[in-house]
Amino acid sequence: MNNITHLGQEMHHILYTRANEVARETGFMQRERVLTGSSFVVGLVSAWQANPHVSLSGLSQAIGNAGTPLSRQGVAERFTQEAVTFMRAMVEECLTAKIMGVPVSEGLLARFSSVDLVDSSIVTLPNPLAEVWQGSGGYGENASVSSLKISVRWEMRGGELKALDLSDGIVHDRSAPAHRDPVEAGSLQLRDLGYFKLDDLEAIAQQQAFWLIRYKIGTVIVDEAGHVLNLTKWLPHQVGKRLDLSVQVGKTKRLPARLVAERVPVSVVRQRQTRIRETARQNQTLPSAMALEMAHWTIYLTNVPAAKLSPDELFVLGRYRWQIELLFKLWKSNLGIDTWRTNNPHRLLCELYAKLIAALVTHWFLRVGCWHDSRRSLRQAMPTIHALAWQWANSLTNRALFTHMLRALQRSLSCCHMDRSQQHPRVFQLLEADFA
Repeated sequence: MNNITHLGQEMHHILYTRANEVARETGFMQRERVLTGSSFVVGLVSAWQANPHVSLSGLSQAIGNAGTPLSRQGVAERFTQEAVTFMRAMVEECLTAKIMGVPVSEGLLARFSSVDLVDSSIVTLPNPLAEVWQGSGGYGENASVSSLKISVRWEMRGGELKALDLSDGIVHDRSAPAHRDPVEAGSLQLRDLGYFKLDDLEAIAQQQAFWLIRYKIGTVIVDEAGHVLNLTKWLPHQVGKRLDLSVQVGKTKRLPARLVAERVPVSVVRQRQTRIRETARQNQTLPSAMALEMAHWTIYLTNVPAAKLSPDELFVLGRYRWQIELLFKLWKSNLGIDTWRTNNPHRLLCELYAKLIAALVTHWFLRVGCWHDSRRSLRQAMPTIHALAWQWANSLTNRALFTHMLRALQRSLSCCHMDRSQQHPRVFQLLEADFA
């Protein structure tokens, strides 16, 4: 079975067969037969996938396109607690999809059984939704009485979203299943500083896997002779732009690791120090002298042996972690998962869950359509996919039409790629490069 056929079967099963079953299980569909669960979820998902700011009239038309003509008033009346429960359950159903992809077989990524990026993003919600999703309060752009935390584990060899967890905004990153779930032996786990905890890194190593993470300021570093290194005093005296040494991490844990450090240009130092001072100003505190000094360096800790990953390669993979930041940015800018045009809490939550499903559907199309191409551009591909939202929604129940649509999408996505650059190689070029 090829990938396109398999995707068609999975989407039909989840968004048609299971959608109608789940609609009955959650009470969204009872004796009423005018509107099916499939028409409702497919209509909402495709409408918001095509236009994150679609009107009620647009939603009505999209549900009609998906199989059930429904007036604007009829759509508005369907935004109930039962609808919210149904849409939330459909997010979970979509996460069970097993989409076939073509994994990367060459380059840096292929040295590991999988390469997992883990991170989270906050969606700030109106305060009345605090009973549904509790925020952290506090200050800053993400401060709210109500907020949703979306945690993702993204496997980069084949493109699979291994986990997408929804939790209260107040929950710490390290508590999310996306971070806590077992990892594959031989895999590389790329983590943000929000996940820095020595016990967790040790647990990854005990599963015969590798980890790579930025150094957290204040973490105790011990050299091979057993001496605690004061990095703010020790680093400035080191010769060369880049360092690579064996260390132990932690005051009592003493976790074996490599410390790889690189001096950064003066312009970067100034940018970092400006951000440090601005954050301190917002928090009404003084900037940390240690943080200002450490701004001169980019420092990684890892348990990957030097024989498996050189310092140059390590910095390429460290830079690659930003792909997950790009994913969240595109979900917000292209799909508008953090925007809405209603004060109705039931309609707002239905919109939020529909847009999350749209993000998953978009990702399925990306995996099948262009993941095999290392030059793929998510920025170019997403608008192309979203332009076909009404077409896939209309053809979902017709296998021949749906297959035709997917093949046309594949041809379009083959043109959504980045150009190579000799002067400033892009990350995909560096991942392919032979550093030996």
